[in-house]
Amino acid sequence: MVDNKNPEAQEAPPRKVNEKLRRGFFWIVQYWRELFNFRFDKYMIIQVLPGVYGIALAAIAMGLLYLCVEAFMASTWRGLFYFFVAAPVTFLVLASVLRALLEFYMVVFKISEHVDELVGLRDTVDRLSGIGDTVDEMVSVTRRIPFWRVLSGRSPTPKAERPPRKEESRKNQKDKPE
Repeated sequence: MVDNKNPEAQEAPPRKVNEKLRRGFFWIVQYWRELFNFRFDKYMIIQVLPGVYGIALAAIAMGLLYLCVEAFMASTWRGLFYFFVAAPVTFLVLASVLRALLEFYMVVFKISEHVDELVGLRDTVDRLSGIGDTVDEMVSVTRRIPFWRVLSGRSPTPKAERPPRKEESRKNQKDKPE
């Protein structure tokens, strides 16, 4: 039964399809834009790797299928051996090596992106490193100002000139021989 009262229920599936088509179209446009970007300010390889992996797997499969057909033309037993043993093992080995190689490339490019970020942070740290020297200079200047010590609760007289505290005087009296 079709519910004519709720038009949203009828439009939900086409919206999902339209959204997927829009995203796919947007991705294709971005891909072509980056492909012809001569500034090389972004690493496009990270976006392309899934497609490269799929195309390479398809090429490996078609190449092995061709070898199986050739083997069948030479001999039925050779064709069966290629089809059931050599081709699957070769596919697994080549697919594993390809996957490892592409993952290695992905890691290298991600490390490169992180290094670029760290270089940006280093510039900021270099700009801020001069602040530490300025703060040290301010601290040394404020230590020389006498009223600053009074406001901070420190006595302006050196420790040797101050009268001993009660605790210190008691210790001194106990230590003195009578």
